[in-house]
Amino acid sequence: MPARLTPALAAALLAAFVPTAPAAAAEAVEIAPDGAWTWFNDERAIFHEGRLFAGYVLRDGRYGVTRFDPDSGEASHMVISTDESRQRDDHNNPSITVLPDGRLMLLYARHHADGRLFQRVSKVKSPATDADWGAEVVHAVPEKNTYNNTYLLADEDDRIYNFHRCLNFNPTITLSNDLGASWEKPIPFIKVGSGGVRPYPRYCSDGRGRIDLIYTDGHPRQIDNSVYHMYYEGGAFHRTGGGRIAGFDDLPLDHEGGQRGDVVYPYSNEAWSGLDGPDDWIPRGRGWTWDVHYGTDGHPVCVFQVQVDEVTGKGWNHDRIYYYYARWDGGKWQRRFIAQAGRGIYDREDDYGGGMCLDPADPDVVYLSSNAAKPFVLDDIKDVPLAPGERYEIYRGVTNDGGKTFTWKELTADSTADNLRPIVPVGHGRSGALVWFEGNYRSYTDFDCRVMGLFGDKD
Repeated sequence: MPARLTPALAAALLAAFVPTAPAAAAEAVEIAPDGAWTWFNDERAIFHEGRLFAGYVLRDGRYGVTRFDPDSGEASHMVISTDESRQRDDHNNPSITVLPDGRLMLLYARHHADGRLFQRVSKVKSPATDADWGAEVVHAVPEKNTYNNTYLLADEDDRIYNFHRCLNFNPTITLSNDLGASWEKPIPFIKVGSGGVRPYPRYCSDGRGRIDLIYTDGHPRQIDNSVYHMYYEGGAFHRTGGGRIAGFDDLPLDHEGGQRGDVVYPYSNEAWSGLDGPDDWIPRGRGWTWDVHYGTDGHPVCVFQVQVDEVTGKGWNHDRIYYYYARWDGGKWQRRFIAQAGRGIYDREDDYGGGMCLDPADPDVVYLSSNAAKPFVLDDIKDVPLAPGERYEIYRGVTNDGGKTFTWKELTADSTADNLRPIVPVGHGRSGALVWFEGNYRSYTDFDCRVMGLFGDKD
């Protein structure tokens, strides 16, 4: 069931997306009746040919893509997996890449199941049926893999970079120099340990010659994570301020040996002293990445979470997650603790927050999912009660001072199901566009959710 749209909530939705239109125009809509995703595959959702294309995993393990027209409400649901590629696991949602001729390329894999990479390419620019896709193509890779993030760089003769997890269970790069017709041998990207300790990156690209990423030392369940940033440009990887880390031909980067990006958030188990506080670090707080994009000044902006075990008592339900916003100011990373996220979604993955994202068109705008009773009361990080029913709701925040302060609006309220993992599709060209999934999410292999959206007017 959707969130209850009261008159006050409708007005808040409207103010967030279309400030000058009548209040009755704002309403969350169903995009697909079945679907969920992880947040480590991109682009998960894009606007293309004037319509939204969103990829997801259905509850029975098939993978789908929906074409949705926000103006007419018309939705076309397509299944892009076969029996060979199917797996009931939300890690397997496809990445979506627009090829130079306007067709769409999808890349996906079964979550750490085998050494295969699956690919579909549309036959037309705006596919609407299963028949609009070419056959599923299978590419062999040397090791089990997951998490596909694909970016085409126009300044490199349309070379496509696929960042995925493969070699040594670590971030890996696989290149295509012929628009996905073939893929080169995978290249180890970031090396940590002997396998099993996997950094978690989130990527973005300007589509021309640069790819940025924020990433961690490992999984927060295992590692005392800091959060780092680096970018690729001109055949080399650089720290945020431009200092060269290593050339592409020198990969992999030796993370433990110091070949790493600038620190966005530093892990520390030290107690605060003097003027220290949560904007600096949270003692024992382990970072995990959510989103990164470019500000209007071209500098990177990112959002991430910090998690601490058993803050309010014993057991996983007393773990707490804290949301952060960070912006490179040209000389250093400025970070702010901006919201209480509540607890993790379920016991076995107590680091899974409700999710947060930036608007790639304007990263002064943040969306987040929280089940904290008072998400924006930030003066106490230890007394963080949960919302009635521990339900996750979606909020929209806007900053006008580089992230120091935010104005917040609640976009869902009194929901009968959780609202999770919001994303803003790239290229939306609207006063606002938001996609998330709503439903009963029991684990990454067991969920019953539907894809929702909220859209403003065209720019």
